[in-house]
Amino acid sequence: MRDFLLNNVSPFPAKPDANGHAAVHIAPVSAGFVIHVLGNGAPDESGLTKVLGDIAPDLGGGLRSPSPGQWFWVGDCDISQGRFAEIAGHMPAEFALSDQTHGRVRIMLSGAKVRDVLIKGTMVDLADDVFAVGASAMTMIGHIGAMITRTDVECFEIMVLRSFAESLWHELDQMAAEFNQPHGI
Repeated sequence: MRDFLLNNVSPFPAKPDANGHAAVHIAPVSAGFVIHVLGNGAPDESGLTKVLGDIAPDLGGGLRSPSPGQWFWVGDCDISQGRFAEIAGHMPAEFALSDQTHGRVRIMLSGAKVRDVLIKGTMVDLADDVFAVGASAMTMIGHIGAMITRTDVECFEIMVLRSFAESLWHELDQMAAEFNQPHGI
């Protein structure tokens, strides 16, 4: 655990989405937490959801599973080092937590053409009957490893390592450009 405070500086442009994207909106998630949860043995997501709900009902958030026995617990409120230590101290022995808040960032991509944008850069089938709301997948977007989670019908969360955030932002902006041109151009 770190003994010093980190200054969480946004890796995104000063004026994100400054072009006024209409068909596809790209927005950083500037607050919140990302906690990597590792499960020993065969823990299931419903059991983990209950454990987290019992320990930290005030935080809410959701789980994204990159692989069996691993989850990212993400939420929209900030948590302190002390609160993280308290949660970690109450976790059952079959789970281990690692705070990834300063190492990973989330980008929300939404709008009527969001799937058309994402299919340009990933091979994940994003059809409604295949990739339902709540589904997550580890994939590549262009050359960048990312986790895609469908959070609503026309809304996706993309989580990447912080060092790739600016590059991914640029790539998403380029992929969305054709859908965000003013009419008549």
